[in-house]
Amino acid sequence: MKTQPKELIEATANAIKDHFIPKDPAAKQFSFHFTIPPASNYKANYGQDAKGNWILQSYEVDDLK
Repeated sequence: MKTQPKELIEATANAIKDHFIPKDPAAKQFSFHFTIPPASNYKANYGQDAKGNWILQSYEVDDLK
């Protein structure tokens, strides 16, 4: 699998995060899996800051096999 540039991974995760924000107002973190075509798979991990904004805390390569 080709590793994508950090900027592309972060921009992609931030562009789609709104589709994964938990409906539970008490939730303080969430994660989701996504693919950058053709076959680069990642897991994004978000947390809420003191103002309630969702911030990308980390991402990792997700080797789906």
